[in-house]
Amino acid sequence: MHALILAATLVAAPQNPGQTMRDIVVGVCLPFVASGEASPDNIALAGLKPRPGGDGPHDLQTDNGHHLVKLTLSGNVEEVSLRRVCEVQARAGGFAQARDAVAGPLESAGFASMPDEPEDWPVWTRDGVTATVHQNPGRATIVRVSYSIRDDEAS
Repeated sequence: MHALILAATLVAAPQNPGQTMRDIVVGVCLPFVASGEASPDNIALAGLKPRPGGDGPHDLQTDNGHHLVKLTLSGNVEEVSLRRVCEVQARAGGFAQARDAVAGPLESAGFASMPDEPEDWPVWTRDGVTATVHQNPGRATIVRVSYSIRDDEAS
């Protein structure tokens, strides 16, 4: 009985912003940009739900509103204009925590860090997919993962 209570407490405990960012990027963003689909199970596991007043089922947020996620799909394969974007706005945790949370998983997934990019705007790429982290002064940190068929064809 005590084990069940402890497990429920751990599941209900709030995650730190870095872990939340990692869960969103790995579980939602990367699959979405690869296929154009985000699994409802992965969305739920990342702690996301539809954003009140948002633009439909691809406009999401965490329960506490600290992470806003927008999934967009535009263009098509026939016109060589397909583009899928997952943008995460982190209102908690800051730039360094977001960068550190996604760097390891991206590199483990085969993404290459672009060495000539500024330290305050890191970029990773792999097969037409680009991931960036940046923060404008006084604003939320943005992690953007995108796929472009044009970038994929150029690889």
